[in-house]
Formats: sequence, C-alpha cells, structure tokens
Amino acid sequence: MIINDFFINLCIFSFFVSAAIVFQVFIADRNLKTNYLFGGCYASIVAVLLMSFPVKYNDFIYDLRYVPLILSFVYFGYRAGWMTAISICIARIYISDHWIVGVVMLGGTIFLYTLFKNYMKKLPLIKRAFLYLAIHFVVYSLILEVFSDVSDHMSFHIRYFFFVFVGLLLGLLLIEAHNKLYRLMKSLSHLNQKLTESKQELKDTVCEQQGAIFKFKKVNESFIHTMCDGQLYYQNEIDPEQVVGKDLKALVPLHLVDSHLVPRLLEIYQRAWEGQEVTFELPWPNDKTFIFIVLRPIKRKGKVVEVVGSAVDITELKKMEEELWTTKERLESFINHTSAAISIIDLEGRVLQVNKAFEEIFGWSEQEIIGGKLPTIPNSLMNEAQKLCQKVISGESITGFETVRKRKDGSVIEISLTLSSIRDSKGNVLAFSAIIRDISKRKQAERELHQLHQQLRESEMKYRTLFEHATDAVYLLELNEDRLPIRFLEVNAVGCKRFGYSREELLLRPCAEIVDQSSTLFKRFMNKMKEGKNSFTLQDEYVFETGRKMHLEYSVCVFNFSGKEVLLVISRDVTERLKMEELLRKSEKLAVVGQLATAIAHEVNNPLTTMKGFMQLLKSTENKNNQRYIDVVITEMDRIEGITNEFIAVAKPQAVQVHPNDLHMLVEQVTLILQPQATMNNVQIRTKFESGIPLIPCEGNQLKQVFINILKNAIEAMPLGGGSSNSSQ
Repeated sequence: MIINDFFINLCIFSFFVSAAIVFQVFIADRNLKTNYLFGGCYASIVAVLLMSFPVKYNDFIYDLRYVPLILSFVYFGYRAGWMTAISICIARIYISDHWIVGVVMLGGTIFLYTLFKNYMKKLPLIKRAFLYLAIHFVVYSLILEVFSDVSDHMSFHIRYFFFVFVGLLLGLLLIEAHNKLYRLMKSLSHLNQKLTESKQELKDTVCEQQGAIFKFKKVNESFIHTMCDGQLYYQNEIDPEQVVGKDLKALVPLHLVDSHLVPRLLEIYQRAWEGQEVTFELPWPNDKTFIFIVLRPIKRKGKVVEVVGSAVDITELKKMEEELWTTKERLESFINHTSAAISIIDLEGRVLQVNKAFEEIFGWSEQEIIGGKLPTIPNSLMNEAQKLCQKVISGESITGFETVRKRKDGSVIEISLTLSSIRDSKGNVLAFSAIIRDISKRKQAERELHQLHQQLRESEMKYRTLFEHATDAVYLLELNEDRLPIRFLEVNAVGCKRFGYSREELLLRPCAEIVDQSSTLFKRFMNKMKEGKNSFTLQDEYVFETGRKMHLEYSVCVFNFSGKEVLLVISRDVTERLKMEELLRKSEKLAVVGQLATAIAHEVNNPLTTMKGFMQLLKSTENKNNQRYIDVVITEMDRIEGITNEFIAVAKPQAVQVHPNDLHMLVEQVTLILQPQATMNNVQIRTKFESGIPLIPCEGNQLKQVFINILKNAIEAMPLGGGSSNSSQ
C-alpha cells in the first residue's frame, strides 16, 4: 500500500512537471516579466494536489509537497517560493486538524531558504536544489525532535527522506533533460539558420560580384552550362537563366554569343575539360567590350567532372594600357624636348640616361658620360649630394633644392634640383632621377629684386613711422561710384583715439557708422567732392561720439590706388591755435586801447593842470565859506589825476623790473582806477587789509594788471550790481 501511494505521488508529480515543460515550449520565446507569478501559481497547484494524495503509514502521512517548493525557489526565485509556501500552509490548515507542527516546519524552512538565497545565487541549479533539500531535512529533524519522539519512528522518517529525495531527483532530471534538449534544438536551429544565411550570402555574393561565374560539363559531346550568375550579365541586360541548360551553339540564336566565336570557344572548352587551366581574352558581348576569362577544371578521383569559369570586364584595363603606351611616348618626348636637364643615375652614381637639355646646359654629350660617374657635382658638395640621396631612399621628397653644379668648361652655375627615386613593384629603389634647371639668371634677378625690396621696405618703414607717429590724424578712405566715403582703408593711432575706436574696429565698420553725416563739416566736405575738387582744405568744429568738441583743419586729397578711388585726409587739431590767435587779437586790441588811454590821459592832464592852478588861486582869494567846497574839488581833481597817471603807467610798456612793493598801495591804486567803472555798474568795492604784511618783490605794474583783471571779472560777473571785496592777507 505504501509503495502504491509512493508511486501515485511520483506519477502525479512527474505528470505536472512534464506538463509544465510542455507548456514552457510554447512560451519559451516570449519575454515574460511575470514568470515568477506563473511559476509560483503552478507550483502551488502541484503542491496542493500532492497533499491530496499522501502516503499513509500508521498515524503518519507524508507527500512531495516540498519538492515543488524547492523547485519554485530554484527556477523561479524567492517570490514564487513564498507563493508556494503560503498555498501549502493554507492547504495544510484546511486539510488537517493537527497543522501546527507542519506550519512551524514550513515557516522555518521557508525562512532559511530566503535567508540563504543570496549566498546560493552563484551555485549551479542542481547543487542549489539539494542544498535546499538538506536545509529542509535539518528543519524537519529539529522540529520533530521538539514535538515527537524521533527514535520510535526512525524508519518512517528515513522513508520520507528517501521519498522526497527521489521526487526532487526525478523533477530535476525531467527539467534539466528538457533544458539540455531544448538548448540542443536551439543550437541546431541556429546552425540551420546560419547555413541558410550562408547559402543565401554566397548566392548574393556571386550575384553581386562585378564579373561573372559560370559552370559547364560535357554531356553527349556537348558542353552544357549548369550555372551562370554575376553582375557582368545584368550590366549587359542578359538574364543568366537564358544560359543555364544550353550549349554554345544554342546561345547563338539568342544573340548571346557570335557565331564566329563558337569554334574558338569549343576548342578552349575542350582543353579545359581535358584538365588544363585556360586563360584568354574575348570581345563580348560586342566588339567594344573585352572580357578576361579563366577556366579551371574540377576533378574527382583524377577525372574532370565540371569546369568553373570566371570572367571580368577588362575594357577599362585595355584603355589604360593604350593610355599607358601613349603616356610613355609623351614622356619620352617630354624628356627629350624639355628645357630642364634630366639625368637618371643608379645607386652607384653611374649615369644611365641624360636628355638633350643636359648636354646643352653642362656641355657633356650623352656618349661622354653614360656609364661613368656624374661629373657635374663639385668635390666640395659630394657629402651634400649623398645626404640628398639618402633622404630620397628613406621616402622624403627633394623638390626645388637650390645648389650649384659645374659645367664641362669648369664654370659654376646655380641650379634648382628636383630629386626622386625610381622603384620597382616591391618598393625597392633602383635609381634616381634628377631634374635640373639653370636658375643663374633668375637668382641674379632675385638679388636685384631683393635689393629693390629692401629699399622699398626701408621707404615703407619711414612712411609707417611718419604715419604712426604723426601728431595729426591721418585717414585713408575708399570712395564709391558717387564719391562717397564707404570704409576706412587705413588710420593712424591719433585718428583712432579721436573716434574712440581701435584700428581693427574702424577698419571693419562702415564709414557711415563712424562719421556723423549730418554735421556741418561733413556737408561742406561733400559739397567740395560734388564740385569735382580733388584737393582742398576745410576748417570747422566737429563733435565726436564721445562728446568731445574740436576745431579741426582737414587737408583732403583724392587719388587712385590699386584701381580704386581713395581719399587721403589729414586732420589737424587747431583748437589751441585758434585760442592763441584769439588771445593775440585781444592783445592787439588791448595795446590799441592802452595807447588810446595814454593819449586820452595826456589830453585830460593838460586842462586838469590848468584847472588845479585856478582852484589854488581861488582858494587863496575866496572867503572861508567857500573854502570847504574848493578843498573837495581839489581832492576830486587829485583823484582824476591819479587815475590818469595809473592809465599811463598800465598802458606804457616797460621793462620788467622786480622791486619790493607794498601790496596795500598797489591794491589802493587799482581800486582808484576801477572805482568809476564799478560806480557805473552799481558795484561797491570794499577793501580789507591785514596788518603787518611785508613788502613783496615783484614787478608792480604787472601785478596791478593782475588785480585789474580780477576786479573787472568780478564787476562783469555782477550785471545787477552788488559788492566786491579785495583782501590782502
């Protein structure tokens, strides 16, 4: 009875494992992210069904429930294992009343499985499965040690261990056998696919090759084509299938082979069928196209069974051969008729060939130097020539190397040397070719030209120095067809500073963005240009973008430069000059005023002296009641005389003489002079002096002029009147 139950459990387990394998065949190629869910559910169903058909022994029952649990952990992961364990736990509680020991055993087992899952990831699946089984046996033994007497039922427990071990082994064998068979089938399928792809690739390669491949064999004294493919057919609009299965004579009506070529081809085919490898050229499919054909016999056991032919289009090659022959003729003509001397020398330095120009330049005939050492190299330059040859052998190119060579008469000429190597197909140097040009006249001209350039550079340097260090701004501008300045061609540092831009910015920006075209100066400039004047001078005030105002004088000149009409402008700042001219004009006016003041003062002094005399006379004759008024009049007349004397002293040019002067007295004298002007302008002049001021060494009249200017400025600054004060401290 135990064996029957045991067998039933194993059969049920095997059936469900096999069913899972069959099901997996249909989903093997699908990428299921929820495989663990399927595995957990399926293992749960199998475990619950196995619990329904247990093996009974006395009061004990056992089944294979732990085998699906272990397999779900191994093949589907811990999440599927937990799903199976939960299903087993629920079924255990539902089926049996004595479920506590089973649930505790299941909980301990599943806990240890989860705990050790990370340590078992690197182990093979079979080892991992039996380690899980061992853990279950350990938990099983420990739980029974606590809840029952193990020794009384040892034979039962051994049967259980054996039963579970056999079930796990059977499940692993079924699964792993399927996996191995599945991998083998996948590998075989992959190989079949590779073989199919290789066949197709070979077919595509034959079809896509630039030439053509064909095969034929001899059947009943006729050569039948068994295969034909290649781009050569398609390029000539020929279907290869038209050739397959036909002999040469059958291709004539299809216009694939000319009838006059058939006898020759039959002879060649026969030679190949007899075992010879044949190569030949053939005009096909017309007289303008040539193909090169190779026939190779295929032998089996010493007998030719088939001939493989390959053909390539050599039309371009034939053209290249003709072009090469033409090039050879042209090259020989060039060598013989060029003005440059050409010589070919072997590695020992012996002359192999020279041209006519060599004979003309150096004076030796070809018969004199062929086979001998090259006589044109001076002894002092032998080492140089050897170094040049070594460079050419190493792969360097010597072009336009300037040196000297000697002629037959002993004279030395300057030459330009181009040296190159002549190599064979393997790259080995066989000889050297030298192209020599007589550059004596050119070098003489270069020396003269160099001297001229040196003079030009010196002139340019002088011009550049004058241009860059000029105190005036210099501009060179390009004019358009309407004679409008469009851009700056050159400008010096002073010109850049005035506009507030760097030289690069001025040269890049249009002239319209730099120069204010609404200014009066620019308008006057354009009027001059419209009048057709090529040289003129302008002077006016100009306001730059920076806000700076300057009185500028422009000297303008228009001329042609490099095929363009350009404008040269020299701008000079005349602001200070105008100020000096204004001061000069004012000085001249002051001089005239001073002379006039002197004349007026002299004219005033004459009647004033007479008046003072009469007043003195009146003072001596009048009564005392009028004496006070006469004193006032005399005092005022003295003031008038002092004023006129001051005018004379200021206006009269005198030599500068420095003497100690009293500032108090100088200020009083100046105040006396300007008091009338102050009174007329409703201005009061107050003076305040500090005591103890020492005498000052100075030119009195000039210092008085300074005080006069200060007071005049003060009076003019108060047009509505007021008080002006002088103080000496």
